[in-house]
Amino acid sequence: TVGGKVLTSDLRGLRNTTVSMTDPQNVIRTATTSSFGFFSFDNVATGATYVFRVQSRLFRYSPQSVQVDATLTLPDFVGLE
Repeated sequence: TVGGKVLTSDLRGLRNTTVSMTDPQNVIRTATTSSFGFFSFDNVATGATYVFRVQSRLFRYSPQSVQVDATLTLPDFVGLE
């Protein structure tokens, strides 16, 4: 399982935002954040590097490239204005 949290620029959880996870074969999976900004992906294969992106109409987010070796909590995505 890989999960994390999407925050606004003033560090509040951002709900109903799409988070995408792209694997090395360019297969994209998506998740929607909860009312407090949390998201998770289950059944993620270990030993690979994934790219996580957040799509929001209100804020910009930098993508994160992460090597997954076990259950992982990503650093928070914090919105840029």
